[in-house]
Amino acid sequence: MATTRATLAGKHVLVVEDEFLVAIDIEAELHDNGARVTCAATLASAEACAKNEHFDAAILDVNLHGKASYPVADYLRQAHVPFLFHTGQGEKRTLTERYPGVEVCNKPCDGTALVSMLGRVLSTARPA
Repeated sequence: MATTRATLAGKHVLVVEDEFLVAIDIEAELHDNGARVTCAATLASAEACAKNEHFDAAILDVNLHGKASYPVADYLRQAHVPFLFHTGQGEKRTLTERYPGVEVCNKPCDGTALVSMLGRVLSTARPA
């Protein structure tokens, strides 16, 4: 965990999640590892955050109240912001085909494991 903390310390992470309890669990775990966190629960707020703030990484739920978070993922990819998907929809194959190389963490997932995965994503990301 020390490696994850060192990787995430001071990083600004966008968490896109429409389930409140899941979002606060992820947020707490990220804070415990030294990250600054901005949460968005809707597609519109996630898009606005992604376009108007600088993020070092992101965790994206795929289904946001029936709307896919793909526009946010597309924007982040274009901006060279590393991200991973955190989803309960069982769509790993579709996601890895559409976004090759992007990690997919299936729900339910322990917050520690999710944050550890994000740390790996950040440590292997190419600089923008």
